[in-house]
Amino acid sequence: MKKNKNIPVILVCVIFAVVFLAILLIFMQKDSTEEEALLSDIKVEQIPIEEIEKMSADEPTETPEKEEEPKPTEIPEPTEEPKPAETPKPTETPEPAKEPEQEKLPKVEVQEAAQPITVLIDAVESARISSKEIQIIFTDNYDAAVETYLLMRRNVLTGGGWENVGSLPSDKNATGDQNIFSDKLGESMPQQYEYRVDVKLPEGQTNTAQEGKVILASNVMICIDPGHFAGRNQVTGEQTYGYAEGDFTIEVAKELKRILKETYGIDSYMTRSGGSITLGGYTDGNLDSGHISLRGTYTAEKDADLFMSIHTNANEENANGYPTCMQPISINKPLVIANGLACSSDTMMRVANGIGVNLAATNYQLGISTVKDFATVEKNAVSEWTKAANDKTDAAGTVFRRTGSSGGEYYGVLKGAAKVNKPGIIVEHGFHTVPEMRKEAMEGNLKTLWAQADAYGIAYGFGFVSNIHRP
Repeated sequence: MKKNKNIPVILVCVIFAVVFLAILLIFMQKDSTEEEALLSDIKVEQIPIEEIEKMSADEPTETPEKEEEPKPTEIPEPTEEPKPAETPKPTETPEPAKEPEQEKLPKVEVQEAAQPITVLIDAVESARISSKEIQIIFTDNYDAAVETYLLMRRNVLTGGGWENVGSLPSDKNATGDQNIFSDKLGESMPQQYEYRVDVKLPEGQTNTAQEGKVILASNVMICIDPGHFAGRNQVTGEQTYGYAEGDFTIEVAKELKRILKETYGIDSYMTRSGGSITLGGYTDGNLDSGHISLRGTYTAEKDADLFMSIHTNANEENANGYPTCMQPISINKPLVIANGLACSSDTMMRVANGIGVNLAATNYQLGISTVKDFATVEKNAVSEWTKAANDKTDAAGTVFRRTGSSGGEYYGVLKGAAKVNKPGIIVEHGFHTVPEMRKEAMEGNLKTLWAQADAYGIAYGFGFVSNIHRP
């Protein structure tokens, strides 16, 4: 019988497999029962020791070459796929033992101490409500810090000290709303006051109270009527400088409104605030051609004390031998036309005279007139307007009344004012037929200078200044 030389190799492999499986079995004892069953099915064939010795004797004495180590015999996969072994969870680090919980105290919010402030009421406005009521208006920005607001008043005309004429408790809630004092006056005669709002602070606080800002106010209201409308009475011909009466009167009116309030505390409102005017549903030309009296009746809208219509004057065609719109400066003079109610009032004649005197001085100083004087008049002594007086050169301006054929008011605006029982005046500041006047209006500061003269004349008429001549 021929010996099989591969038997020793096979034997070594078998032994190696047995050892490998034994080791594997040890590590897989904790696996599932299916894996244990699989390993138990593997049978190792035992070979008698005599056979092993006999096989070894037949081997040559030479040491066989070392062969590559055979791969372990693959184990057939079981019918059902075994569940993968669960990855052991990492060992969790135990939390340190908690200290015994102490009794919780109420949470206290720490706030920075508020910095002391100075409480000063400096945003204050006034509004004339009627001849017997003036309102003082300011915001409630300091309500959180104030206990009480105090309205202080001083009579400018009679002098004297400050007096407390009202108090208003704070609601402690600053919302940006308006706080309003209503100062009820005992008399309706023209009055001019200084006002301020002081404060009383709560006790025990560190803020500082300061006297409020002083403002000027009065119980006088003026209705200002900027004559015509945009583009009306546009000058044509030579040296026009782009002048139109309806454009310039609104500029003078705006300045007058500002100066009256800022300098004298006098409130006013206008029949128009822009180029166009609409009253009673009528606009511009439709208003002026058939319903112009609505301008005058607008005086009753806010119970004004005076209706004042702002204009510049014109002359007859080719007056004084000059082209119509090329008149010499000698024709230039202020004229004031008053209605019957104004002519019979001392106050309104003072207003008319004050305006005329200061307009004449202004025009003369500017070099657009040859006469610096104005002929003042007394009440009930006003002359009738004539074309000759209007166009006369080197003559002083004055106050006139112009009546119609029936004896009533000639001008519709003055008729409208009289209809609501209000005095009214038309102020012809100067002649726009004079080139020098037009140039000063369009290139100079005439609107402000005229407005200053008007405002001063009004203040003089109501007794707020004593000298008829503006300083």
